[in-house]
Amino acid sequence: MNKKAFINFFGMSLVLKILVVMAIALLILPIMMRFFPVVRYVMIIIIVFFIYDIVSKAFGNNILTYLFTGVLLYFLIVRYLYFTTVAVIFYFMLSIGVMSVFVWGTKSVFGGKKKKK
Repeated sequence: MNKKAFINFFGMSLVLKILVVMAIALLILPIMMRFFPVVRYVMIIIIVFFIYDIVSKAFGNNILTYLFTGVLLYFLIVRYLYFTTVAVIFYFMLSIGVMSVFVWGTKSVFGGKKKKK
């Protein structure tokens, strides 16, 4: 057994370890929202700006944008806030993860240090 590991997952594969850590990270925020109202309000503000940004890119800046944003905000914040929070955080984690792969890939392909012989 490896004693150097911070958390030992009982010999699980790397993909399963990543999924377990991601699930824990996704569930921490709704639990914090339940016990700390400030976290809930901050997350609501983030979701409002996130939804408005997506809708304004789709419809432009007109009355249809505000109408559609209002309907989405009612359903996604008033009715399903915790599910929406997990979905938005998963989207952020996925987009940051994918972009980090692109940055790492371009650095290693185009800007990596040359090996010494």
